[in-house]
Amino acid sequence: MNDPHRTTLKQYIKDMISVEYDIHKALSLQLDNDEVKSHSILTELLARAAGESKVRIQRLEALSEQEGAAFSVAVKGGITAVTGSFASLYGKIHEQALSRLVRDDIVALNFASVGYGMMFTLGLSTGHEVCTLLASHAVEEMPPLIVHLTDLLPVLVGEELAKDAPLVNPEAVRIAGGLIRDAWRNT
Repeated sequence: MNDPHRTTLKQYIKDMISVEYDIHKALSLQLDNDEVKSHSILTELLARAAGESKVRIQRLEALSEQEGAAFSVAVKGGITAVTGSFASLYGKIHEQALSRLVRDDIVALNFASVGYGMMFTLGLSTGHEVCTLLASHAVEEMPPLIVHLTDLLPVLVGEELAKDAPLVNPEAVRIAGGLIRDAWRNT
């Protein structure tokens, strides 16, 4: 791998470590939230997401060390570049409704998935097998989780609205969920 490609790889690693740290921190905070704990399906999905994120962090740290950049240095340099967008999403976890937390998780996981797609392309383009393998695992494991969280989102919105007042359209959750699933299937 030539020097410009190695520099690009180190930047991608730094960015993804920062993204994963933010995701893992937010998910861990959410898993400590009593309202999240009261929703078993959500707790299961968030615990799965946090576990997968932790494994990805470990793999990224190992790759960073293999490439000669200590991951703590990589994170320090990348944290300001990437985390600003997530800081506002996770700043008030205990004050947000579950549906908004899940929405923000979906956004963060999609963001990470795009980043891993870029990293996968970099690995393939430069012949870096470890990078390619790490990124391909992430690209493959994230969409099912994103889909499950997306399926849960209309249910959470409906539950929250029903706490405030009876729903005018009791079929809204089913209809919204169907529309969202169909839209994704038809892409």
